[in-house]
Amino acid sequence: MKLIKVIRLSIHELSTRIAGYIAQETHKDYRIENRMSFGLELFLGTLIKIFIITILAYCLGILKETLVITITAGTLRLASGGEHCSEYYRCLVGGTICFLLLGWGARSLNHLLFYSSIDSIVLPLTIIFLITISALWKYAPADTANKPITKEDEIAKYKKWSLIMATLFFGMAVLFSRIGMLREYSLIITIGVLEQTFTVTPWGYSFIRFIDNMLGKATIESQA
Repeated sequence: MKLIKVIRLSIHELSTRIAGYIAQETHKDYRIENRMSFGLELFLGTLIKIFIITILAYCLGILKETLVITITAGTLRLASGGEHCSEYYRCLVGGTICFLLLGWGARSLNHLLFYSSIDSIVLPLTIIFLITISALWKYAPADTANKPITKEDEIAKYKKWSLIMATLFFGMAVLFSRIGMLREYSLIITIGVLEQTFTVTPWGYSFIRFIDNMLGKATIESQA
């Protein structure tokens, strides 16, 4: 945990310095500087998270499944938003464990999917698609205390893109289900969409806060 906190502080310091330099050179005010710093910190933190997930997934033999789920969920998250843990290291640990478990689950379930007919795959995909679209229509975009979304035009924009992205992903899933060599990606993409959709719902918020509290208690106990 100490190493992760050091990384977090280093990312924050680096982001602040880069944003400060850019703001000074372009004569931007402190509000723009803070936004740039936050964006850089989020971007660098995401890169580190993907790197760690990639290494662990490779070692566990679930690289393909885990990466596709991570990229699918991350892409949809750009528009739909979602809850975060209160500390970077908690997001890193919780997110890494979550995506590794989903990757393992996708690999296990794909063995069953291989022997399924196309028609038996499309029907569940259609049901999942309708549930996902309904959830995104009702709850997306999901904001946080650090990044509230209050303007009506922004809400409409992010909601529209959430629905478009989900539709495109499910279109890919249906298409891949009909191509033998790509059929396994149908399930993987669907799991990625479901994971991200879950995080924008009230149940997703409650679950992430539960994980956040559990990791916080574990940290306190380890330091005692």
